[in-house]
Amino acid sequence: MTTQQEPEVLTELKMNAAVQRTINEAYVPNDNPIIMATIGSDGKPAMSYRGSVIAFSETQLGVWARNAEGGTAKALEAHPDVQLVYRESGGPGQRSKGVMTFRGKARVDNDEAVRAKVYETMPQRERDSDPEKKGVAIIVDLESLTGFIPGYRLQMSK
Repeated sequence: MTTQQEPEVLTELKMNAAVQRTINEAYVPNDNPIIMATIGSDGKPAMSYRGSVIAFSETQLGVWARNAEGGTAKALEAHPDVQLVYRESGGPGQRSKGVMTFRGKARVDNDEAVRAKVYETMPQRERDSDPEKKGVAIIVDLESLTGFIPGYRLQMSK
């Protein structure tokens, strides 16, 4: 009889290597784009799939928005609160392999080093969608991260 080891509970808002790897590999190779929710300029919620989400640092996410003048970049000026959701299915009849909910404040960052890091870290197929690098880097300063991935239960907050 095998006993299942209890997952480590993480409470400090500091993404470890396993969490960062899960984020960076969400879209490629696992084909699980992360959903990002913002508040639009009309004050209503807007959600979109994002294949460009990366772990920018231990406490930040990076997102590439291909349209610098688009709704997401503009909406953040007035409404910086965002939520992102990741889920990896275990397949038919199996339990989920991971679920993470991120909350934070997002902003467009035009610093060239930040833009380069987000652009170069996101999956190649996302870079192929903006080969001229016309988009903008969005940085999400995390306020909380909850959920689980193999080996860890996430209950992180500021």
